[in-house]
Parts: sequence; structure tokens; C-alpha cells
Amino acid sequence: MIRRAARRASGKPRLVVVGPLPPPYHGVTVSTGLLLSSEIVRRRFALEHVDTSDSRAGRGNIGRWDVQNVFGGLSGAVRLLARLHGPRGVVYLPIAQNAPAFLRDSLYIHVAALRRWKVAVHLRGSDFPDVYRGQPAAMRAWMRFTLRRVTAMAVMGESLRGLFEGLISVERVAVVPNGTPEIALPDVPTDPAQVLFFSNLRRRKGVVEAVDAAIEVLREWPAARFVFVGDWEDNELERSVRARALAAGDRIEFRPAVTGDARLALLASSSMLLFPPVQPEGHPRVVLEALAAGLPVITTDRGAIAETVVDGESGFVLEHPRAHELAVCVLRLLRDPQLRDRMSRAARSRYLEGFTPDVADARFADWIEGLSR
Repeated sequence: MIRRAARRASGKPRLVVVGPLPPPYHGVTVSTGLLLSSEIVRRRFALEHVDTSDSRAGRGNIGRWDVQNVFGGLSGAVRLLARLHGPRGVVYLPIAQNAPAFLRDSLYIHVAALRRWKVAVHLRGSDFPDVYRGQPAAMRAWMRFTLRRVTAMAVMGESLRGLFEGLISVERVAVVPNGTPEIALPDVPTDPAQVLFFSNLRRRKGVVEAVDAAIEVLREWPAARFVFVGDWEDNELERSVRARALAAGDRIEFRPAVTGDARLALLASSSMLLFPPVQPEGHPRVVLEALAAGLPVITTDRGAIAETVVDGESGFVLEHPRAHELAVCVLRLLRDPQLRDRMSRAARSRYLEGFTPDVADARFADWIEGLSR
């Protein structure tokens, strides 16, 4: 009775978000920040946050077995427990896709379930089945036990509903893709020959294949320029890729990761996005940003990308990131300004119809509200 009265007094169901904030900047930290700042979510829920940020710089600390990560997980669980007094609601968290971080997240799930709160979990990638299969039997058993305590699981696209087959019933799986804020592009000229690769420079993101495609394009279209922007995965990859690109001179340029105005200027000055991930993806934010900026996207069918970029309309979605096929798509857009303009308009329309903050936040709020009843 006390809980019901308190809920009636606030007029809003409680939502406790467990997750990290930037830096570093990656899908989970950015998404957590956007969720916490959402006017729609704040209007519909009594919103609280348990911050699980790692203050150490860089991505190298994520999902590692070290003392600070273990302490951080235990500290987060204690802070979450302290939040779960009073009227019950929903605890929401993005779930990790590696064993150490999953163990940390399992603490949050079990704490919330033991306090009889609803638990909403969001998978922002699509690696989980491979991670699960690669674990020893004891860890797989713990994963199954943990997922049974989850009230509902969200994935990034319809094609990803089956990722938890045998682990979570299909009735508990919802599709809740990302949205991204409106892009206020600066008034800078667009270079019709500039192709942008905008992601961390990692093997799984297709940086090697994209550089090979750039080299092939430059043989036929020497006026093209390729700008690769992001942090290198490791020194070995950087040396190898730079050596491949050496003959192209300054027509292939590598820049460190940028944010803010510098990021917007790159989107405004480029004519297309080349982003051909090799391994599984979720719903990459860079693809949404490109659509918002009106950039045709040349990409691969990974995660929910094919549900976001309409092949032949707002870009090209290839089955695999083969350098020659990527080069053919880039050359089509370089050679045909009318096609590029049509795809640019279609990209922008695709963003407005499905991936603005209002659309995405309402979709998220509807999902959580359905669990709160």
C-alpha cells in the first residue's frame, strides 16, 4: 500500500538506469548519456542513475579482469541496492558481451531481481551468442541462470530477435533500436570527392578492407580523397595499414578521433560514408549520424545495419566487405552526382522517419512503460 501510494503521488513509474558515461566515447557510454538527457524519458519516468563509469582513459580497460574493474562492479551493485528502496519500478542496463563484464552486469541483475524489481536489459551488439558458446560449462550455466532473472531483453533490430534463442523466450524480446540527435552541420563546402571512414580504426570495423578499396578507387579516380578518422586498435595494425596506404600519398589520410565541431565539419565536408564492418555489429551510431547528415552509406550487412540503410536507396549494403565490391560502390557515387544526390536525400528522409531522438526515445519509453504496469 505504501509503495502504491508513493507511486500515485509522483505520478511516474521509477526507472533506475545502470550504465557508464563518456569518456571513453563508445556506443554504450553515448547511449547512456542520451537516455539520461531525454526529455521524453524524464517526462514519463522518475529517472535515477547508478553511474558505472571507469575514469581511466581509453577502451583498453573495458571487460578486463583487474582489481579496479572488480571493485567497480561490487561498488556499483552496492550503490544500486541503495537505490532500490521505496516504490518498485524497472532497473535498466545495457548488457556486456564479454565474460568479465557480464559477471559484473549479472550482479546488477540479481540485486534488482532479489529486490523484486523488473529488470530490462539492452543488447547493443550482436556478439552474445558467440561469447556464450565460447565459455566453459560453469560460466554458461551462470549466464542461463542470470538471464532467467531478466524481465525483458531489447535488441537493435528485427533480424536480431533470435540471438537469445534457447536462453530467453521470444515473448520477452523487444526491438528497440538507437536514435541519434539532430545534426547541425556547419556551413562548409562539401567535397564531392571526399570519402569518410568514421570509426575506431579496428580490424572488426573493416579498416583494412576500406583502405584496400580506397587504393583500388584511386587507381581509377585519382581525384578522390579518403579520410580515416578514429583511434587505432594497436600499433601493429597501424603500421600495417599505413604501409598499405603509403603509395597513395596524401590522398589517404589518417586522423585521430574527433568530437564536437570537428566531427560535424567532417560530416559536412564529405560526400559519403564508407563503413564496412567485418564482424557482428549492433546498431552503429556512426551510420545514424551519416543518415542524419544526408550522407549515402556504403556498408555491410551486420547487426541491424540492413534494417537502417536501404540498399540501393540510401546507400549500398553488401553481404561481405570485399575490397573490390566496396570500390565499385564508391566509384558509382563518385561518377554519378545525380545518384549521390538522390541517395543523400533518401538518407536524410530515412533518419527523419525512424531514428530521431523523439522517435527512438518514445519507442524506448513505450517498452519500459509496458514493463512498469
